[in-house]
Amino acid sequence: MKIYVKISVLSFAFWGLLVPAHAGDMVKGKAIFDRLCFHCHKPSYDEKFAPGLAGITERRDMKWLHSFLQNPSKMIKHDEYAQNLKESNTYNLTMPTLPEMQDEQAREDVIAYLGTLK
Repeated sequence: MKIYVKISVLSFAFWGLLVPAHAGDMVKGKAIFDRLCFHCHKPSYDEKFAPGLAGITERRDMKWLHSFLQNPSKMIKHDEYAQNLKESNTYNLTMPTLPEMQDEQAREDVIAYLGTLK
């Protein structure tokens, strides 16, 4: 019995390292993107009213993406990449702070979908 418990604990610890605590759902993320983001962003490299988002998960890490989605104006104040995005925007638009993006799981879902855009 003790050996089984130790193996179970070790297995859980190992798999816990491989599977993120809040894995995103790309289907839910696409639904959120289609509802909230598509008005300004394209799922390609082309600009609409804001930058295209293809490849964004290769250019920015998860922490940065979470921070930007949660509070874009704060990131623009403190992050050079975010400042450059704002300055290069043809329409002088700034991404608003979206109530739905205050939810960590919603951000995970959107980021999972963005990861499919190559």
